[in-house]
Amino acid sequence: MRSKPARALAVAVLLLLTGCLPQGPSVPSTPTVTPLPPSSPTTTPTATPTLPRPLVTTLVLWVPEELSPYAETEAAALLAQRLEAFNQSQNDLQVETLIKKAHGRGGLLDFLRTASIAAPSVLPDLVVLDLDDLRVAAQAGLLQPMDGLLPADWVEDLYPFAVEMGRVGEQMVGVPLGVEVEHVAYWPALYSTPPVTWTAVLSAGVPFVFPAGGREGIVDDTTLIEYLGAGGRLTDAEGNPSLDEEPLTAVLDFYARGVAAGVISPSTTLAITGTEGCWQALLNGQAGIGTVDSRRFWTAPDLGLVPAPLPSRSGRAVTLARGWTIGLVASDAERQKQAMELLMWLFTPEGYGPWTQSLGYLPTRRGGLAAWTVDEPSRTFLETLLEGARAAPDQSVRKAVGPALQQAVEAVLTGRRTPAEAARRATEAVAQP
Repeated sequence: MRSKPARALAVAVLLLLTGCLPQGPSVPSTPTVTPLPPSSPTTTPTATPTLPRPLVTTLVLWVPEELSPYAETEAAALLAQRLEAFNQSQNDLQVETLIKKAHGRGGLLDFLRTASIAAPSVLPDLVVLDLDDLRVAAQAGLLQPMDGLLPADWVEDLYPFAVEMGRVGEQMVGVPLGVEVEHVAYWPALYSTPPVTWTAVLSAGVPFVFPAGGREGIVDDTTLIEYLGAGGRLTDAEGNPSLDEEPLTAVLDFYARGVAAGVISPSTTLAITGTEGCWQALLNGQAGIGTVDSRRFWTAPDLGLVPAPLPSRSGRAVTLARGWTIGLVASDAERQKQAMELLMWLFTPEGYGPWTQSLGYLPTRRGGLAAWTVDEPSRTFLETLLEGARAAPDQSVRKAVGPALQQAVEAVLTGRRTPAEAARRATEAVAQP
């Protein structure tokens, strides 16, 4: 707890930085006269002292431009309402939201690094970073652990992948606000049963598209998800990047059989480098099933497409989650407690659910999904998908295994190597020091 002089100094600094400071309710300063007994008619009346006005603590929240509450969108209006409701609910606590670039010079992570050295007094109490930047900030010591600051039952409402996303090492350093994942969308008239297994996709004979072209020589999440769903690992017991040959061979064999059956077109899929290309292929009739980005799917008009998990060997739902995560910067114990009040307020289901749905980001708490307005089949699908999701791998791991996996996919789709040979070469390439 800060001393009174320190609190007064903090207020003065905030006034200089912001030019204004929300004030709490003041006690009327007009003195109240108390009459004395009649036996002392000549005594001068005394005034009761004015009670001190409570100081208002301003919590500072940094957010990326995409999540600005000042934009002219439905999502921005919903967030602004939640922040204003928080302010109205507090007597001596208010929140100030500052907008910054998401990445690069002058971005959120860059500002954190710079301010921590040159001007610690301007650091925020809470900051919203993407998953990769959250991990970098935590490893650089720019974030404070949240362990023990959030109620256990509150943390238990998080999906398992969200807890995984918020952990760096053994510490919880963030809580994901909303995530994007990959799943498939398909035209239901083309399938007798939902195509959730490789066998179902191959037997239907309907064109399947995924971003086989990768991006900058690194494989797309679709193949990573298929590989993980087949039982593969991306790291060994010591945490070093590695690949398992058997499950990778199985995934590549699915691709090879898809080419042989006319379900996967090498020229079409290798030309697609992102899920947007798959979406367009679905709309223009090039495909009956394809990988889609969850945000694209859940903000699009109802076109009649049906969602499903990416097809896997067993039919088990697996996907990878990445998105915006809120981290704790404040080091003072009292401010940490206050910051957690704000964090939990932002995740209150009645506000959090509509906000994430308007943005198209999937919620990271079960209570948030319960507040989505969707039909029951969609809700059941999302529950299954989120329960089976995993945190996206660290960028360093992705860079270590991604090129080898991309080369294997290209070699199999073009017929240059068998699935077994391509898998062997990929695992050997990653294993090399």
